Amino acid sequence: MINDSNYGVKGTSSWPGCLTPPLAGGAEGGRSRPLLSFLPLLFLLVCILSGVGQASNSTYEHLKDGKTALDNKDYNGAIKQLSLFLDTPALLTDYALLWRAKGYVGAGQLEKALKDILSLKETYPNSPLYTDTLLMEIGTQRQLNPERAMSLSELYLKKHPDDNRIRFSYANMLMEDGREGEAQTQFRVICLSAGYASEESCENLNVGAFDVDSLVTRARNLMKRHHYPEAERLLRRALDKSTGSLRGQILADIAMSLFMQKSYQEAAELFRRLGNNYYEARSLYRSGQFDRFNAKVDTLDANKDEKAAELVLIKGLYYRRLGNTARALKIFGSLKDNRFIKEDALWHIAWTHYLMGNSDAAYEGFKSLYSNYGSQRYLYWMARTLECRNQERPGADKKDDTTALYEKLTAEGDYYSILAYHKLGRQPAIIESMGIKHTVSVNGNHVAGKEHEELRRLAILLELNIEDAIKTESLYIIRNSARYDNDVTLEASIMLNEAHMYRHSVLLAGKLPYSRKVHRLLYPYAYREIVDEASQRNSINPLLILSLTREESRFQDDAFSPAGAIGLMQLMPSTAAKYSGRVGERIVNNKDIFNVRKNILIGSYYLTQLVDDSGCVPMALASYNAGESIVEKWLKDGKYRAIDEFIEDIPYDETRNYVKRILKTYFQYTRAANPDNAAINFALNCSLTR
Repeated sequence: MINDSNYGVKGTSSWPGCLTPPLAGGAEGGRSRPLLSFLPLLFLLVCILSGVGQASNSTYEHLKDGKTALDNKDYNGAIKQLSLFLDTPALLTDYALLWRAKGYVGAGQLEKALKDILSLKETYPNSPLYTDTLLMEIGTQRQLNPERAMSLSELYLKKHPDDNRIRFSYANMLMEDGREGEAQTQFRVICLSAGYASEESCENLNVGAFDVDSLVTRARNLMKRHHYPEAERLLRRALDKSTGSLRGQILADIAMSLFMQKSYQEAAELFRRLGNNYYEARSLYRSGQFDRFNAKVDTLDANKDEKAAELVLIKGLYYRRLGNTARALKIFGSLKDNRFIKEDALWHIAWTHYLMGNSDAAYEGFKSLYSNYGSQRYLYWMARTLECRNQERPGADKKDDTTALYEKLTAEGDYYSILAYHKLGRQPAIIESMGIKHTVSVNGNHVAGKEHEELRRLAILLELNIEDAIKTESLYIIRNSARYDNDVTLEASIMLNEAHMYRHSVLLAGKLPYSRKVHRLLYPYAYREIVDEASQRNSINPLLILSLTREESRFQDDAFSPAGAIGLMQLMPSTAAKYSGRVGERIVNNKDIFNVRKNILIGSYYLTQLVDDSGCVPMALASYNAGESIVEKWLKDGKYRAIDEFIEDIPYDETRNYVKRILKTYFQYTRAANPDNAAINFALNCSLTR
């Protein structure tokens, strides 16, 4: 349970009534360890060790000690310990063979290394270590039999041409052999792919001498990975070299890269030259050139083209936000039978009536939408419209109707459920913690068969706390989860959760049918000690920290966005630098921002400042995503009566969905950790008058 003192409820107030407003425009160093702290997994390991041949605890200690020696470059010590491990039949022999091979290479005993590598490949063809093993074999053969190393690489690349790890190794071997031309051919393939080792490969080439096709290929692959500035630079170089029809294709790519970089004015001009009406209009709208936008849209036929219909709808939104609701409704009305965008048009008609205070028209619109499309969104706004109408007409008491609609909304567990619970003044029932019952056993009636071998392997690695191997094994299970039944997937998720590998645990839990146990895996109390520290220091609900972190990065501590946001809470370097001193965490370079403790403490402090400044969690979340100044403008232009209206009317789709997604996640966290109404009140009690 979380104490009320953690929620940081500051000056909250209930939502205002539905008066018709004037309408205008819109752990230090990484994961919390050690892994040895969880008893259920220890019990599981005892079961495993008691049933795997002659294996014992000391056998696996040899594996652990061997890996430790290898990491410390004590190659003879590694060989000794790993040989002791391999003397006894046990799981994880593939890891031991690979690590001993590395020890042999370090000790200069290449023939013995190669023997272990070949044994691993033959005995464990489906090992998660296969690519690492092949790279090891190629490197070892390179010293013993260079021709064999070359043929291995070539054979593999014929079957797996997209594997840049092997191709990069192959290219370097060609360079060492003085076959520079062939090496450059391989480096070129990697460079153009813009994937693994592409930057290093490009450094071996004269990129400036690339032909037009090559420049465009690399640029387009960079754009797929959201590296737009570099893509634009290459495209402009290609444009200087190009002639004829290619110029139009290159200009189209440049225009899109500018659009994605938010250089809308320049993008609009390029799209105009190219005759791309859709993106020209979108660029004009985003650059604030509304007269030109409207003129462009007037030339399009919404009945013949889906994109044209979308632009006409945007035009209606423009006039609605401007305060010209009559013109907006006329535009929306012209689309109410449009085959491309009918539902959206009907929504905006009902929503405009709601904002204008036309309760009867709004209610009928939302009711029709719910009847035809069944969305929770429409049901919620039916209830809100009834609530407003009841307040406007106190003699016509329909309170029971409103309550029934809110009750119906609570069943789904989505964004609108948290709004409904808040309107009802209730906290959802707590999802009680369930004891962990492991499915893997080697005794009694539940003998672990071949299909459970991955779980047994993972359990041992977790207990031994060999982190790089844990990551390899868990990623293998995630990639192959379709092969396992739900019990195996659930077991693996539980084990990873207990080991504080939250990202991998959440990924696996997301593949399972929903249950109470799965709920707690989907919404883990990750990095508890650090989150609690941040919560107490900043007087903010820890569940909000967790919710934002989950949606920003899915607990991937090395996450890095195309925009340059870093780590668990996706901090921009400028934000981290600005607030690091205030929380007493020194940031020397971007690498420091990836540190779990620093990232959470700084991100939580920044989030707290946004909550304190706005007095409202949803507004703070919108500011975290879109920026404080733009959110202030939205509030000023919209003159919203209540926070649910503000959220529903956020002009940026990305920001609106972001706020809803975090509030939904926050709601799910309260179902597992919150004993009363404090958490929901903290998230939704807002005063929009400042």
